[in-house]
Amino acid sequence: MRKKIKPVEKDISTHVVAVFAFVEKDGKVLLAKRSKYDPQTPGVWFIPGGKVDMGDEKDIIEKTLKREVMEEVGIEIEDEITFVGDEGFFRVSGHHVVGMTFLCKWKKGRAKPLEGQEEVKWFTKKELQSFSGLPVYFKPQVQKLLQILE
Repeated sequence: MRKKIKPVEKDISTHVVAVFAFVEKDGKVLLAKRSKYDPQTPGVWFIPGGKVDMGDEKDIIEKTLKREVMEEVGIEIEDEITFVGDEGFFRVSGHHVVGMTFLCKWKKGRAKPLEGQEEVKWFTKKELQSFSGLPVYFKPQVQKLLQILE
């Protein structure tokens, strides 16, 4: 009797997984202007977020969102998060990124520019709709967010 051999996957594409947080407080949404030294998006207004670290743990997405928001803008977010959308893009390094964006609620703290940020600002929905400082690729996520907030 022949022993069955499982095929070995040799060419598995790998991706960086990143999460991003629209943080909402009192009807306003927080944006942060990236540092002019940021290799990926220098000087661009965006939302806090970052790479999901490798690990074998429960609630890795939520934990990453909380960590990144605290590191980049110094505030805590609530446990409840709402999925807004996802996208794929390439970093300047050539790595493929699967990005997931969430709506989070502010819990406590005063927003301030920290790691990799130059400025932060809370935007009303109306200001966000007409804000010309957003990158073109980010506008669909903003439109989805505004629909969710309606």
